[in-house]
Amino acid sequence: MLEFRGTMQHLPSLLDAAALRQRTISHNLANVNTPGYRRLDVKFEESLAEVMHSPSAGKSVRAEITEDNSGTARADGNNVDIDKELGELNKNAMLAQFYSQLIQTQFETMRRAIEAP
Repeated sequence: MLEFRGTMQHLPSLLDAAALRQRTISHNLANVNTPGYRRLDVKFEESLAEVMHSPSAGKSVRAEITEDNSGTARADGNNVDIDKELGELNKNAMLAQFYSQLIQTQFETMRRAIEAP
C-alpha cells in the first residue's frame, strides 16, 4: 500500500494513472474474444514508490502500459479473464473515487486557510 506522507503532490498523477487503467481494462474487456489478444496492464505504483523513496528531487512519475503474459491463455491464445478484469475495474473505480476525495479535501483545506480571519 502507498505511504500517505508525500503522496499529496502526486495526487494528479494518481488520478491520471487511474484513468489510464480504466481505459486499459475497458480495452481488455472489449478484446475478451479476440484470438491471440494478450491483456494489457498499467504499471504505476512501482514508479511512484521509487520516486517517493529516492532522495533525488525532480524525478517524474509515469504510468506505463505493459503486456501481461502471466496467466493461462485459452486455446485461441487470449489470456483475458473476464472475472479478473471486472474485479480490477471495480477496484480501480474505488481508488479513483478515493483520490478525487483526497484532492477535494486538500482544496477545501486550502480554501478554509485562505478564508480564515
